[in-house]
Amino acid sequence: MSPLSLYELNSLVREVLELELPDTYWVQGELSEGRQGYGGHFYGELVQKDERNVAIVAKARVNCWANVYVGLSQRFREATGETLRAGMQVLMEVSVTFHQQYGYSLNILDIDPTFTLGDMARRRQQILRQLEADGILHDNQTLPMPLLTRRIAIVSSQSAAGYGDFCDQLENNDYGFHFHLQLFPAVMQGNRVEESIIAALGQIAEQADLWDVVVIIRGGGATSDLSDFDSYPLAACIAQMPLPVVTGIGHERDETVLDYVAHTHLKTPTAVASFLIDHMGEQAVRLDDLSQRIGHSVTGTIAREQQRLIRLATVLPLAFRNMRQQQEHRLERLLQRMKAAHSERQQGEQHRLERLLHRLTTAYNEHQQRERHRLDLMEQRLQSLDPKLLLQRGYSMTFGPDGRLLRDATHVAPGQHITTRLENGEVESVVNLCQELEN
Repeated sequence: MSPLSLYELNSLVREVLELELPDTYWVQGELSEGRQGYGGHFYGELVQKDERNVAIVAKARVNCWANVYVGLSQRFREATGETLRAGMQVLMEVSVTFHQQYGYSLNILDIDPTFTLGDMARRRQQILRQLEADGILHDNQTLPMPLLTRRIAIVSSQSAAGYGDFCDQLENNDYGFHFHLQLFPAVMQGNRVEESIIAALGQIAEQADLWDVVVIIRGGGATSDLSDFDSYPLAACIAQMPLPVVTGIGHERDETVLDYVAHTHLKTPTAVASFLIDHMGEQAVRLDDLSQRIGHSVTGTIAREQQRLIRLATVLPLAFRNMRQQQEHRLERLLQRMKAAHSERQQGEQHRLERLLHRLTTAYNEHQQRERHRLDLMEQRLQSLDPKLLLQRGYSMTFGPDGRLLRDATHVAPGQHITTRLENGEVESVVNLCQELEN
């Protein structure tokens, strides 16, 4: 039997596979690689791991041609909110192919989004069960929301449009409430979401006495980035924060693990701003209600006492005339004291708000002055380093044939051209003698 060439052997393998495996098959596994290449084709690798989910027991190269991948990826994204990526569990309909040059691979014909949705839900439930087993799932939700939520620590990206809308809505609220806001910047999409948000929360926790509430807002972004928030370390960090955490990740359909552990979760940054404004408004309404109840109580008391005095005066006009006068004077003094106390309370709160506004304005002005002074110093330093100043003092700069500043006579040779720059103009020279000065 004559030997076969490698191409002939591979052709034989291809014929056997096409003959023995002509059908399509539904295969489940994990995408360990996935990318869209030139021409819109999708290339990846499908693997199966052992029961401990550690060692790979099987793997195969997968691909999906552009004419199929366009519709398939759009349908998958609409169903799951995700794009095909590494680390995702998938159920695919494939055909077995073998190429003489590229070898064995699976050609993707269809995909079942419900399988991936189930895996995402299972992973989310695993995180929630672990949080509950650790006894921290509802820790943040048990914290009382402060009556006044004026001092707000914000975890977001400074460039996010949602952050600007959030701040604008708070600063221009209809009630005229004054909020103190500070941004703790974090990456809100991509590989560094978990790391950067945990770092920002750590900074806030170290100065927890300065804040009333923590707000985590994303402000839009792709729905496919929501899986970045399904993280046990991040969820555990939020659950154990010493301050109430309010989330507004900016998604309408799905909830992340963060939403389950946060004190309050809302859909968008503007919804979070409305929540904080309404919370302050509720406290203002409570104060107004208490003020009205006190006023009504005082008015009712006065009316009842007046009626009692009239009855007493009718029955015993002579005996109780002096007593009636004393009671009327006492009630008038009580009314004046109540009105004075109410007015004093109002003035005190107004003065307190004015002091707070003055402190904020003073701090801002001081910070602005310090930064302006720092910029002036930097400008002076830069000006002092300007080579033009040396030239004006009579110094010159000589450049070698290569255009670089000449510092050593041994770096040029006789006959080479050099350029000397003065304060006004340049001088071209030819080297006759090169001599290095002895120290």
